[in-house]
Amino acid sequence: MRATGGIGITALLPTVGPTLFDADHGPTATPPGYPGGDIGLSVARVGEHAVLTVYPPYTQSPGPFELLEYTGPSSPPRSLGRAWSVAPDAGGDGVWLIRQDSPDNCRLQHVSFADGELGRGQTASCRTQVRTETAHGLLITINSGAAESTDALIDPATGRTVRQAPRILGAAGDWMLLDGLTDLTLVDLRANSSRQLSRPTIGRTPTVVPSREGTVWAADFADPAYRNTSTQTRDIWLLRPDGPTWEHAPGMPFTTEHLKRGGGFDWSAAGDLVLADDVLAAWHPGEPQWRLSTAALPKGEWTGFAVLP
Repeated sequence: MRATGGIGITALLPTVGPTLFDADHGPTATPPGYPGGDIGLSVARVGEHAVLTVYPPYTQSPGPFELLEYTGPSSPPRSLGRAWSVAPDAGGDGVWLIRQDSPDNCRLQHVSFADGELGRGQTASCRTQVRTETAHGLLITINSGAAESTDALIDPATGRTVRQAPRILGAAGDWMLLDGLTDLTLVDLRANSSRQLSRPTIGRTPTVVPSREGTVWAADFADPAYRNTSTQTRDIWLLRPDGPTWEHAPGMPFTTEHLKRGGGFDWSAAGDLVLADDVLAAWHPGEPQWRLSTAALPKGEWTGFAVLP
C-alpha cells in the first residue's frame, strides 16, 4: 500500500559513495570524504550508528579492510582503521574488530565510538569472523569461509566458549537460534535450556535479523534459485522467542530481483521491519500490510542498508 503520509524512514545505502536516502523524498545527501572508484561498500548498523566496510575490487584481498564510522550527512567519516571483520557491541556504542598485526597474528579488539580503542585486546585467529555481541557473549564464526567452520558464543574478555554449534543463525537478548538439518533449535541462554522449533516453511537456511530490543526476530527463508530456476523469492517470517511463535509477514512469499543487489532488511527504532526491494517498505508487526515509500531506490550493485538513527 502506498503510504500517502509517508513512512518516515531514513536509511544509509552503501552505494559508491554512500547515499542518505529518505524513503519519502529520495536521496538527500552524499556524505563527503568517502573513497570512490572501483570499490565495494557494505554497511552495518551499530545501535544508532553505522559503520561502512570498504572492499577492494577483487575478492582475494591481500590485507584487511578499511572501516569507516558514519558521522553525518555533511561530514567526512571517522576511520576505525583496518580489520578483517567488524561486529556491533552489546550497547551499540562501539564495535568488536579482528585486527591484523602481522601476516600470521591477529587480535580481537573493542573500539568505542566515543573513547577509541579500549585496550589492546587479545590474541585471535585471523580467520575469526565477529558477528554480534549480546549480554551473554560475543557471537563469532571460527575458521570463517572454510568447510570446517563452526560458530561459537564466547566471553570476549577471556576467550572462554559459552556455547558452540555448527551453525548459529543469530543471538540477541537472552536467546540464540541454531540451524539443524530439518528443524531449528531455540536456546534460552539465561535458563541454559533449549527446545526444537519446526521450520515455518520449507526453504533454505534463513537470514535472521533480530529487532533492536531482541524481542522479535525477522527470518527470511529466501531462495535465489526457486525450484532450480533463475527466479528469486523472499519469504519473511517473524519469530517471537518468548512464545515461541511464528508470524508470516503479509504478502509473503513473493518473487524479486533484489536478493543479491539493491535489497536487504533492517529494523527501525519504532519497531518497524524495513525492507528494500525497488522501494523501501515498512511493516509494524500486527498491521495488515506493508507501507510503501514513494521514492524509488537507486540502481546499482549495492545491497544491504542501515536504518538511521
